[in-house]
Amino acid sequence: MKGRLIKKFFVLFFIFAVAAVYANIESIQVSPLSSARIKLFPVPEDNKDYFFLQSIGKDTAIVIGDFSALEKMIVMIIDKGGDNTIDEVVEYFPGSKTIKKGKTSSSRFFNPDIAKMKRDIINGAVYSGRYTDPMKSADKLELILKQGDSKSVQKNVYGYEAKFFEIDETEKFAAIYSFGKNSEGYYLQFRTDYFRRDHRVVETPLMKYSVYSRASSDAVVKETVENLMKLAAERK
Repeated sequence: MKGRLIKKFFVLFFIFAVAAVYANIESIQVSPLSSARIKLFPVPEDNKDYFFLQSIGKDTAIVIGDFSALEKMIVMIIDKGGDNTIDEVVEYFPGSKTIKKGKTSSSRFFNPDIAKMKRDIINGAVYSGRYTDPMKSADKLELILKQGDSKSVQKNVYGYEAKFFEIDETEKFAAIYSFGKNSEGYYLQFRTDYFRRDHRVVETPLMKYSVYSRASSDAVVKETVENLMKLAAERK
């Protein structure tokens, strides 16, 4: 009896510990980023790479977790005006706990064309053929807007919310999208809650948001939201 109670305690402790980790990562993703916060991003045990685009107000940042290569690093590319200009690049090397700052990066995923990097994260091209969690991106969102029913797509005061359901799943959504514009600016948020490794195994992405923006004036975010709004307005 005592052994069963101890086992149950450790199972519950593990569940709560995992939930706390994911909650902490999500908190990092939705809070304004700065170079000082680069050390807060996770280092995955399975060495999966990740990509994240954040735009809050006038500031935009791209975060790259480059872990499947020999030299593991986290890269933050900062665009202070949201005008597709690189203002600073910060590299953090978890192994040596060192930081480098400049205008470029040694990561194989770095591209000086920051507008293309933003679009590739938004449309999902950045995940193609790479060792990452399979995040739901704008390609799936566009299909939902074209084909989804009223349960999948809902209009609100400032924009739209869309949900991605797996085939034969009607209650639990795998991903949720939110986009629109209000008096503060544009918002664009892509969150993947889970994905299937195979027909039996369900996994949670290390970082649920691939895109998080609010009150944004970023040029690419604006362009994307305007295009999505037009597509959504064409729904019958």
